[in-house]
Amino acid sequence: MYTKTEKDKHILFASIRLIICVGHADGYIGNKEVSRIHELVNSEHFTLRERQILMDDMDYPKQPETIVKDMVDLSLPEKLGLLRQLYKIALVDQKLSLAETLEIRRISCLLGISEEKQKQVEEWIVEGIQWRDRWKEIVGE
Repeated sequence: MYTKTEKDKHILFASIRLIICVGHADGYIGNKEVSRIHELVNSEHFTLRERQILMDDMDYPKQPETIVKDMVDLSLPEKLGLLRQLYKIALVDQKLSLAETLEIRRISCLLGISEEKQKQVEEWIVEGIQWRDRWKEIVGE
């Protein structure tokens, strides 16, 4: 059994591994994605072994199925928070590719997130992108 802190760390570790999968989904993990992943890794006290696993994943990404099967049970809010993080990393370069979207959907299914909840989150993400783009129009970017 995990304590709250151990569970949070386990979720973060698995989340970063899944984020790496999404980063590689379009065949190329960009500098902004790499920088964001490094920030996440450096924000937590991971063991040397955990850091080695994460860095190995950067060079040789694993299949999400492998990562998800080793995860602790997550509540729905934890699953949806993870889903949000996957979209956040995919959007770090200001665009969301079809390959990234499909990989996120695949991971969502593996996590057991219903299609209805996936659709709600996707619509929320699209709405956020539209808000961001509208702001750019307003300020003239």
